[in-house]
Amino acid sequence: MPNIINELTNKRGLIVYGGGSSSDYGIVVSEAPSFDKPTKRSNVFNVQGRNGSIIFQDGSFDDVTRSYKVWIAEENNDLADKVNAVSAWLYSKSGYQRLEDSFEPDVFRLAYYNGSGNISNELMTYGETTLTFTCRPERFLKSGEQEIEVQNGDSIFNPTMFDAKPLIHIEGSGVVTFNISGTAIVANITDFINIDCDRLDAYRLPSENRNSFISGTFPKISSGTNTIGITGTVSKVTITPRFYTI
Repeated sequence: MPNIINELTNKRGLIVYGGGSSSDYGIVVSEAPSFDKPTKRSNVFNVQGRNGSIIFQDGSFDDVTRSYKVWIAEENNDLADKVNAVSAWLYSKSGYQRLEDSFEPDVFRLAYYNGSGNISNELMTYGETTLTFTCRPERFLKSGEQEIEVQNGDSIFNPTMFDAKPLIHIEGSGVVTFNISGTAIVANITDFINIDCDRLDAYRLPSENRNSFISGTFPKISSGTNTIGITGTVSKVTITPRFYTI
């Protein structure tokens, strides 16, 4: 898929959401969004007679918002048509969509728009408004979208401080064991299998569930260098790392 942001690296004030670009709708982002960080989920307990607290954290984070102040360029008195097109663009998407902007061109987010129902009125009256997206906490590195072919004994380097949850594709037959730095998952394969370590799901395209064909632990790619281990009859193994930071 063409990288719209990278094609427009010399331009600022651009949003790409769900495959559509703000430039397609005459929208100009008037200032850079704030760099809000997500809240780390914690359970804190106090014990009578004991100083301090007992803290339980599972490493997960809450969603975060990303807001853009925008205005819409009016040409030839077509403001109403542009406003309707903007509303259709934002509200027609369901679930998390890919969100990119020109302020952080090397990362993308997964987000959904659930903003004000008054967006049309605000744009019609003032020609400007604030678009707020609810985002998953991760800022995914675009470099982590590259599919990497690996063999037994290879290593993979995670440049971030967060454990990545890769997509693993294995082609082969019979029982195959795949591990990253000792964390192993075992798959019984007929021809190929995809193992999604984020969704904790195994499948064979287009939509064949293969969760009953695996056992063990979904591996993660820890910060730094990780060693790949593969045993069994395989013809090809690839990893899409999905590196991210917060």
